[in-house]
Amino acid sequence: MHEHPQVRAFRQAAEVMRSERYWQRGEDDDVEFLRALADVVAEISYHLDAVQALDVDGLAAYVCAARLKPWAGKVNAELLLMTAVGSAIERRIAMTRTSRNTGVQ
Repeated sequence: MHEHPQVRAFRQAAEVMRSERYWQRGEDDDVEFLRALADVVAEISYHLDAVQALDVDGLAAYVCAARLKPWAGKVNAELLLMTAVGSAIERRIAMTRTSRNTGVQ
């Protein structure tokens, strides 16, 4: 049986990520890691949305609870996941700047 390149890529990525699951990132690694993760999340979001894997009511509830503004009126995995990763990146950058400016960690 022929495995589609997308299936193979996801399986390989999952295997590599699983083998490094407990990597102890340093403070400087967090932002770089999250930016790389955002690239992966964008692709995963596309596929989750394509197969409508996430419950629409659940997505809508999250958007309301998080006070997000869906673009083009569309509530989807991309909005949910990319917003979460983007917020995490912003927090890490802010924390890094604060600790470098004040010495607080």
